[in-house]
Amino acid sequence: MKTNRRTFISSAVAGGLGAVSLPAWGATRQLSGSMPASLESRYDKLDEVLKKPVFRKELFASPVMLESIELLRDRNNFLVRVRSKEGAEGLAAGHGTQNSKSWPAFEGIRNRFMGKDLRNLDALIPGDSGKSGGIPFNAQVAVLEFAMLDMMGNLIKKPVGELIGKIVNPMISVYQGSRVVELRQLPPEESLEIVKKDLLESKAKAVKMRAGGGGILDGDNAPGRTEKLLKMARETFGDNMVLGCDGNGNYTRKGGIRIGKVLEEYNYQWWEEMVPFGQYDDLKHVKDNLKIPISTGESESHISTFRWLIANDACDIVQPDQLYFGGMIRSMKVARMAEAFGKTIVPHITQYGLGYLYMLHFISACPNAGKYQEFDLFSTRDANGNQIPIVYKSGDPITSYDGVLKVPTGSGLGIVIDPDYIKKHKVVNDW
Repeated sequence: MKTNRRTFISSAVAGGLGAVSLPAWGATRQLSGSMPASLESRYDKLDEVLKKPVFRKELFASPVMLESIELLRDRNNFLVRVRSKEGAEGLAAGHGTQNSKSWPAFEGIRNRFMGKDLRNLDALIPGDSGKSGGIPFNAQVAVLEFAMLDMMGNLIKKPVGELIGKIVNPMISVYQGSRVVELRQLPPEESLEIVKKDLLESKAKAVKMRAGGGGILDGDNAPGRTEKLLKMARETFGDNMVLGCDGNGNYTRKGGIRIGKVLEEYNYQWWEEMVPFGQYDDLKHVKDNLKIPISTGESESHISTFRWLIANDACDIVQPDQLYFGGMIRSMKVARMAEAFGKTIVPHITQYGLGYLYMLHFISACPNAGKYQEFDLFSTRDANGNQIPIVYKSGDPITSYDGVLKVPTGSGLGIVIDPDYIKKHKVVNDW
């Protein structure tokens, strides 16, 4: 879809006139998966799940050869643009800080895909073998994958979600997950007032609180501050508001259990990332001693780690970040493993670039998606601090319908980025 400045502005104006009818929300999806008794049987089942292809190759009758890959740079910000021999084009924005720090790694990743038939995208996306991997590497793989999926969707006029599954969630309820600093450092009274103002924009029916003050494990800015925040949040937002809490790795196993019991007392719905990253035995210990669902996975970069977490029943909710984890195809493998054992998926989204957009397309194709997905308002700022100007191809407004977001229905990623913004980025030739 070629767009100049005039049509971009026209689309933005028309988009403000859109309307949508919402389905009823409230029913919890019943999952069919169950945990085999033996650990060996669990791993066998997960390995069978991992063998199944994700990318829907059958949608493409003939080869789609990737002819060009361009990394576009404007100071610290990067875009990726790809073209096929048929002339189809795809464009994606990456993670602000991760892509700006590790962009030289993109050249080697690019060479892996150049001239290849993208119908074989499953095999082309890197797995866990070798010394590659890690968040900086994965962020580069992810933005290239997003651009390729955008191109493939544009080629057959289908949204990205249909390339990695069947659309089962055209509308997605969100939880408000912003205000990390304010919730951890300001007095509860002040931080909750800020959260209330954000709710006027997001209209979300679920909110994530933050526990701990950082610095030392089990520490806080003032004695009892976190407990007060959790209690006040329930009193402030009422019994009908769904509340969850993120520990951001601030607790020992004992502290995680202690705060978890406070969350259970005030009817919170999930307890997230409470122990430091990598302490998987402690995470499982916390889960085994609480009733509240345990959520984890935002910092993971390997499929094998999620395989362990799921097989060992160390969590209830998995949350790979599409950018940190290397894209939608790898994330869908995690979602399928979780579904096999009756667990839900609620991806972590980064606060840079177009994280919420990638989440929408991914979750649209996940049958085991959690009832509420993370949302940090319509934060579309790039690595230079500038807003990424986009409109939806469908003409729908970019807004929240009473706490529900509509998945873009246009081809590919379903968006048009302002051509003037793209022109500020120059092709990287000197690696």
